Parts: sequence; structure tokens; C-alpha cells
Amino acid sequence: MYIVAEIGVNHDGSLEKAIKLIDAAVECGCNAVKFQSFYANRLVSLNAPKVNYQLRSSSESESHYEMIKRLEFNDDKLEKALQHANHKKIDFITTPYDPLSAEEAYKIGVRMFKTASADLGDQFIHKCLNSFNTKKIILATGMSSINEVQDCLVNYSSINPTILHCVSAYPCPDSDINARCITTMKNSLPNNEIGFSDHSEGITSAIICASIGVRFFERHFTLCRSDQGPDHYASSDIKEMKSYVEELRRVENILGSESKKCRVSEIGMSKISKKGIVAKKDLKIGDYINYENIYAIRPAIDGISIDQLNQILGRKVIKSIIRGKFIKWENLS
Repeated sequence: MYIVAEIGVNHDGSLEKAIKLIDAAVECGCNAVKFQSFYANRLVSLNAPKVNYQLRSSSESESHYEMIKRLEFNDDKLEKALQHANHKKIDFITTPYDPLSAEEAYKIGVRMFKTASADLGDQFIHKCLNSFNTKKIILATGMSSINEVQDCLVNYSSINPTILHCVSAYPCPDSDINARCITTMKNSLPNNEIGFSDHSEGITSAIICASIGVRFFERHFTLCRSDQGPDHYASSDIKEMKSYVEELRRVENILGSESKKCRVSEIGMSKISKKGIVAKKDLKIGDYINYENIYAIRPAIDGISIDQLNQILGRKVIKSIIRGKFIKWENLS
């Protein structure tokens, strides 16, 4: 499982807080942290309204533009956060909201990018990212159809992006998760990894998605859900994220592989509980093994297992076997 801690703007514009969030994501066992790169004057107009979830935990007196301006995290801050993530050996991703922000992030060394759901149709950003020598591109697909996702992918010729099923509701109600559409996405986009940007409450949605093959997860992350800011309320704190990661790692272990065979934990039980083949009567040299002169009894430790019955039927006895004794390969031709 690859799990991204979506820090987003939960640093509240503070480099110190961003560093703490990176450290906490490492502590939780996440594979990557994700930030957002934007400038207010290139993202929103002065009179842009806040959306409902932003009103829940941000100041009513602060406009949308003022809020976005306060949450800018670019240039020196972004570079120092990237350096700290590299030092901590955790992958670093950012979501640029315009081509210039993407170019600035690329220039300082960012090589993993994600685009926002609202920007799925923004060809300017996608064509810019396609021109980079990137390690990974991730596309969020909230508020969109499979046709819109396919239209977006036309912009990419240098890399096959990871596509995240996403519902742009914070938090997302169970009735809108629509996890079954992941199968549709897998069938429609066979060359792309399909992941899940999880805005739901709890771990259940992630477990369901893992059970249908998802291995890439993203979840909003904060130090404290009661902090003042647009995304804190709909994010997981350290305790919840640690549990989320631990449970997904457990799910990964439980899912295992597609092969059906005796598992390591079963070997001891197999030796004791599986039956061995025993002589029903004294068998002399020259007799042939058949259903009438053998039977099965536990355990098969000292003889031939019942699983190998077909391999011994019709074989000639070359070393006599006393009634009730387990039959061994050395007794047979």
C-alpha cells in the first residue's frame, strides 16, 4: 500500500508547522506527504465566495481571497519542506494550481505532482506537467465523469498518470463514496493505476477499496482537527492517521496473493491432522496396492500422505509391510 498524508494547507502558512506535519506523517508510517503550490492572485478572484466546508472552521470576517493569501506556501518555504522530507526519506508531492507554480516547484526539485479535482479540465496545467521529467503524476477526479478523465489523459504522452477516485465532499457521506466505480475506472483505463483519495470518515471505505485492488491512498492530515483553517475539520489527526495506516497495512497482509497453497502457519497442523496411508493387512513382497488393502489414519508424519494416494495405487510392494504400519516410499516399487 502507498499512503499519502495530504497536508495540503494544514500548515496554515507556517514552515515550522509544515515540518512538524512531515515528521508526524513519518511517525504514522505514511509513504508520502503532499502540499499545495499556489499564489492567491493566480488562483481566485477578489470576490470569490468560500465553499461550505471552508466556512466551518475559518473566520467569517476573512474573505476567500484573504484566506488563500494567508495559506500560500511557495519558494523558500516549499523548498525547505522538500529538503526536510528528503532528509526524512518520505516522498514529497505538491499540487500546483497554475503552470507558473508548477514550474517553480519543479525548479526546486519536486518530481511528484498531483492535480486537483477542480483542475481536471485545465489543459494549461496538464500540458505543463507533461513537459516535465517527472517521477509520478497523480490526477484527482472529483466532480467528473469517466469521459472527462479520458479527455484529460490526452494531455499526457510522457507518463501514465495515477488516477484517484475522489468525491469532492468534506467529509464525504457513505452514500456518495461509490466505490464500485473503481472497477469501471480500472476497466476503462487499463494503463493507469487507480487509487482512492479518501474524504470519508473512518477506515471502512479504504478497506473496501483495498479489497477491489486499490493500492494507492490519500487522506487529509492535520496535527489538530480543531485548528482554525479550511481543511482541519475534515482531516485525520495523528492518532487517526496512525490507525488508518496500520489497518491498511494489515489489510494488505490479509489480502495476500492470488495463489492457493498451504500457508506457513498451517504446516504444523497439516503434519498432525492430515492422514497417512496404512496397511489394512500384512502386505507381502509382490502384492499390489489397492483400495482393499489400505486405509488412512492420522498423522502422516511417518508415512505417505493421503494426498498422494493416486501415486501409490497399483504399485508393487518390494519390502513387506506389517498390518497397521504406515506405508513408506521405500516399501514400494
